[in-house]
Amino acid sequence: MISMKMGAAFLLLSTATAQTIKLQESGQIHIGGVAPSFGGWDLAGKSVLTFDKILKTPAPAPLLVTFGASYCAPCNLGLPRMVALQKKNPQMRLVLIDVESDQAAAQGFASKHGMEGPAVLDKFEGIAKSYGLQENGKLAMPRTFLIDAKGRVRAIYREEGADLETVIEADLAATLEANAQPAVPGAAAATTGAATATPAKP
Repeated sequence: MISMKMGAAFLLLSTATAQTIKLQESGQIHIGGVAPSFGGWDLAGKSVLTFDKILKTPAPAPLLVTFGASYCAPCNLGLPRMVALQKKNPQMRLVLIDVESDQAAAQGFASKHGMEGPAVLDKFEGIAKSYGLQENGKLAMPRTFLIDAKGRVRAIYREEGADLETVIEADLAATLEANAQPAVPGAAAATTGAATATPAKP
């Protein structure tokens, strides 16, 4: 456990940067592409949460999917900012993917920072890997994805600068405006990838 956390810590990203750093791609994911589907148990281990369900319930809405963990210092600084930002912009849903094997620590992490939205325990790092968080064999966190109501990736945030809230709000406004445009006749609707099998219970 300790060695795994120390290994991941080598790529925990500093929040000292003045400006938020964005990426055009993360692993196989790229801006404008369909976000990978996922499924996992909530932090209490009581129910399975899936990407499609989170995206569409009670109605399709943009998602801000952030990856973090209790042992990640920058994540402990960034998550409360994300929580506050979501409360300011309720048209966007905040989703936490907690990448650690300690279920109790994950619950404490979410509770400490007032995370009330969907939170998935990524115990075996499967979701993190599908979203391209592996860099040189190590996890790079935090990392956050803005996904539109149609399931497409609109922004990827690698480092959380002092301007994070301003940057995300600008991207969210552009996303909402783009989704409000009339559909092109004959254009195929975006899909959110293959269905994900129910994971083993933690």
